[in-house]
Amino acid sequence: MKKIVTIDAGTSNLRIRIVEGKNMIFEKKENYGVKIGKEKFKNELYKLLKECIKENKIEKEEIECIIASGMITSALGLMEIEHLYVPVSLEKFSKSMVKVKFFEFEIYLITGIKVEKEYFKEEHLKSIDVIRGEEVEVFGILEEIKVDEPTLVILPGSHNKFIEVSDGNIVDLLTTMSGEIYDVMTKYTILKTSVDEKFADKIEKKYLELGNKIGKKYGINQGSFMLRGLDLSEKLTINEKSNYLLGLVLSEDITSLEKNGYLKKYKKLIIAGGNIIAKGLFELLSQMKLDNDIRIISSNELATKGALKIWEQSKK
Repeated sequence: MKKIVTIDAGTSNLRIRIVEGKNMIFEKKENYGVKIGKEKFKNELYKLLKECIKENKIEKEEIECIIASGMITSALGLMEIEHLYVPVSLEKFSKSMVKVKFFEFEIYLITGIKVEKEYFKEEHLKSIDVIRGEEVEVFGILEEIKVDEPTLVILPGSHNKFIEVSDGNIVDLLTTMSGEIYDVMTKYTILKTSVDEKFADKIEKKYLELGNKIGKKYGINQGSFMLRGLDLSEKLTINEKSNYLLGLVLSEDITSLEKNGYLKKYKKLIIAGGNIIAKGLFELLSQMKLDNDIRIISSNELATKGALKIWEQSKK
């Protein structure tokens, strides 16, 4: 049986998987991505791709296709490909794949999505929001979970992505910088000594909710230094303080959900991810006692499942 190779390239990570039939038979992840520079990334990707194929004793003729998504289609990747405007369907994606020659291989590139926003309409300024890679994960979710109503898919990470899905199409999206802000506050501000430069390793509901409450009441600016005051006055654990900081940052995401009308517009919310940001957001939304159906699922193989779905559609 022929094999399909998928490449998921981010800004700071790279993942290669090999699939046979519907089963993933191999996975390798590296902690570098396109930010290492265009030429270096190309060389490292080629070396890793060759290693993965050799390690699995696969001949070139046994490979049905190599599919890549994420930042690999940005200016820092193999080839910059223009984003698709919403709405985007599975069929639209399948028809927009670009085949490129990569040394002795051919790689099918899946591009990202963009949407024009009206944030600065009164000032007559244009603004767009974009994703590269997350769109493939969304189609992986739609493959895994039956979604028969308009749904908000939330993909937490360095940048949290709130993606609107209707009738199997991606129709809109919104981005926040929560993960990156949490990282900066944890490692590069005066608060780094309070949290020992560590993210929360498990959810502490009391302090996660306290951070959210303070963020809503006083804002993230004042609320962040209030952690310093807590540290000087109370003997809290590193994890308790990290949970406070996480809740504080995520309070802005909760506010975005409310101000953009998502909690009223969408009865179904799917959070995809196993990181602490995903867990924190799920916990905060759950304790709000909303009428919404809120689910959290693992995102481990979603990019691969989505890429395979797009490939299958391209053959029809």
